[in-house]
Amino acid sequence: MKHMFMLLKTLVLLLLVAPASAADWKGKEVDKDGVLHVMNPAMSAGSPIELEPSELWRLGGDTDDEDEFFGIIMEIDVDPEGKVYLLDGQLNQVMIYTGDGEFIRSIGHEGEGPGEFRRPGDLVLLPGGNVGVVQFMPGKIVMLTPEGVPADNFPVPEPDGGGTQFFSGCESAGDHVVVGVNEFARDDTGFRTIFRLIGVSPVGDQVAQYYEIENKRDMANFVFDEKETSGMSMQWCVGTDGRVYASTVFEGYRVDVWQPNGTPDRVIEREYEPRVRSKEEMDRMNDRIRIRINRTEPEKKISKTDRDIQRLYPRGDGTLWVLSSRGALDAPEDMLGTFDVFDKNGRFVQQVSIKGEGSIQKDGFFFAGDRLFVVTSLVSARMAAYGGGTAGEEDDEEAEPMAVICYDLEPEVHGMK
Repeated sequence: MKHMFMLLKTLVLLLLVAPASAADWKGKEVDKDGVLHVMNPAMSAGSPIELEPSELWRLGGDTDDEDEFFGIIMEIDVDPEGKVYLLDGQLNQVMIYTGDGEFIRSIGHEGEGPGEFRRPGDLVLLPGGNVGVVQFMPGKIVMLTPEGVPADNFPVPEPDGGGTQFFSGCESAGDHVVVGVNEFARDDTGFRTIFRLIGVSPVGDQVAQYYEIENKRDMANFVFDEKETSGMSMQWCVGTDGRVYASTVFEGYRVDVWQPNGTPDRVIEREYEPRVRSKEEMDRMNDRIRIRINRTEPEKKISKTDRDIQRLYPRGDGTLWVLSSRGALDAPEDMLGTFDVFDKNGRFVQQVSIKGEGSIQKDGFFFAGDRLFVVTSLVSARMAAYGGGTAGEEDDEEAEPMAVICYDLEPEVHGMK
């Protein structure tokens, strides 16, 4: 009976999320300046579906267990053996759990010495088994063994012109890592920032460049424009095949894709109507963005629409799940969100709504294999820690204890026990 249940569960999963056939897809492929553009219509080739994943376990929340106390979770990942790694940016440590949610150990400490870091922002699990903790600024990737023994830092090339370098993320791409590198340098009138998305080998050689953008700022006439693309706001990720995906524009449903060696692969586009913000949302966004230049607040240009693409999630089957502004912010209360699913060719094949406890406006989402982790109250906690309000909650509302909820993304077979 157990084998029959697993067979039925697998069949249901295939039927629900199998890519639509080429005949069902109504888009077109166009060559633009030597790069393939996959032009998708507004509707997916397959019919929309709903998944109701089962909750496997949860940690934290209203508990006195010190092994389930969290500061601010910055990243969650799962290794090939199924162990779960939680990077806590406030406690400056990585907490390791079994696949069933049982605490194993914590590794890493706050400081400047070997195996130590401050205010980390990302976590990367390398093929050799080491754990890389990405410190934001000054940028460095601190290496640890799974047992917590310090290893040599992962080398990243220094900027050619000097200046400060900080990192906005790092992901493994097989024989190299992909790093989001921000360079900051002052000049006579203000400062210059360069964001580069690069591939770096284990010996510190740059093996690929995927994207670069430069911005110059005049300190005397500084204006913050939310729509200006920068490395801090750009969404990017690495697929299981090593291809790199990035949402390079604020306004426009577009995902640029590169081969692992940095060669442009294709551009995925979809017909999409931007989501218009309400007055309350505009005011809330204005309150969140807190900038001081020479002790004064500069002019701020807040967009009347949300960023079209909010998140990118590559899956193990080669698909790319995209969370749009409408899929994230207009989801019903019982839905985590509605995701646009693109096959490995960039074709919009499915739209999947996931039921569960959580909201992108207040909580954090982390996909890892066939699991989805929801960290409750994460956005609020980050806003409170780094400045910018409470992410839509009332200022006098008491913050709820942070909890980590682990969902199994495979659909349930109703009626089977």
